[in-house]
Amino acid sequence: MNRKQPSLASEDNNGARVPLEEFKKLFFIGEARFLLACLSKEFDPSFIVVGKSNFEFVTAYKAIKRTKDYRGVAKSSAQAIDLLAEVKPGFVFIHERGEQLEFAELVQHIAQSCPNIRSYVIIDSLKVLEDYTKIDPDVIVADADIFLPNNPIVQGLMAMVARTTYRSPSVESYLNQIPPIAQSSSARIVLSLREQQLLEAYVLGLSNREVAEQLNLSVRSVQTYSGQLLARLGVNNRQKALIQIAKMGISVTTRFLKGDLR
Repeated sequence: MNRKQPSLASEDNNGARVPLEEFKKLFFIGEARFLLACLSKEFDPSFIVVGKSNFEFVTAYKAIKRTKDYRGVAKSSAQAIDLLAEVKPGFVFIHERGEQLEFAELVQHIAQSCPNIRSYVIIDSLKVLEDYTKIDPDVIVADADIFLPNNPIVQGLMAMVARTTYRSPSVESYLNQIPPIAQSSSARIVLSLREQQLLEAYVLGLSNREVAEQLNLSVRSVQTYSGQLLARLGVNNRQKALIQIAKMGISVTTRFLKGDLR
């Protein structure tokens, strides 16, 4: 699949446009917050890049502030697995460019044999998702979502630090259309942005009305979302929800509540 060059402005689902220069500014600010979060959570920000494009490798190297975090590149699952035997990065950045999975073996290897390494996957086609739900990477971001104002790239990074998973808006929407039988059987819980926001509200002790004001929702909507989250966790109150999340090894950040990482 040929990758389209981004235009000077990107349009989100609501018609809002984000100039390319503004996106670059948000990315650098987001990266700085990511590195600060790594310090506070003791998360290793080093990574390797896996893909097919030499240009992409060079671009990734030039884009980051701390080049020492860039541990290497690979063009196949086999090469990446061999590289992981030599270096131990905090995460592996993978780009699936086509409609067929090329790096499923690598993601599965990370999930089964590298418990301290996270997998971050960019996909060009949503068609690969039905197979990826069976493997369950830590982060999946659709290429079409990269320029959205809420900065899914950085949200994925922050989710790794919080030891949870993240799916960008297009990915989450597509997965919601897949019959439950085809969904992943993994025991890990995938938190949506709204669920992350609610958990932060629980930590901060905010009332439903205060959450509604923060998120520009009605109180009834907050109550509905909160009830659904408690049901997913199998608990009946906020305190038990936080205890359950802690048992799952998920850390709740305080960065998502306003839905904006700027």
